[in-house]
Amino acid sequence: MRGGGTGECGAYIVTALLQLMQKKAFDRISITELCRKAGVSRMSFYRYFESKEDVLKKWCAGITDWFVAESGINYRNDSMELYFNTLFTQVLKYREMSFILQKNGLLWIVKDDIDRVFFETYRDVYDEYKMHFITGGIFNVYTLWIENGLRETPEELALKLSEILEK
Repeated sequence: MRGGGTGECGAYIVTALLQLMQKKAFDRISITELCRKAGVSRMSFYRYFESKEDVLKKWCAGITDWFVAESGINYRNDSMELYFNTLFTQVLKYREMSFILQKNGLLWIVKDDIDRVFFETYRDVYDEYKMHFITGGIFNVYTLWIENGLRETPEELALKLSEILEK
């Protein structure tokens, strides 16, 4: 697990949940089962997380924060094509989890994280309507891309979005 600040025990819990979700619906996974799989106590679970959703939120935030720091991605300064290509190339690395989150009705976790990072980064640059417009568009394209089975490459998607935004 990258980031998340949950320590080794928290990382075991994240790993266990992601493994369980590959075989079982999220709402069918109990905290007890998760703890057993992770090799930790329920007390340890609640030391790091409030819920199973919280596990996914921290996992997603860790990936996002690492990606933003490492890639240097910048909505304002990068060309639209470069920005979207960088973003969707990263998303493609986590396609399996994207499909699992979508199947379990949990893509809202990704939306919340997109909002979190974008609003923190650009709150002094854009007004709230523009930020919601941008993040909503990015999330809706991501969702459609997942629903369509990632049929476009990140490059094709980036070009398509760049053309849309230029008009």
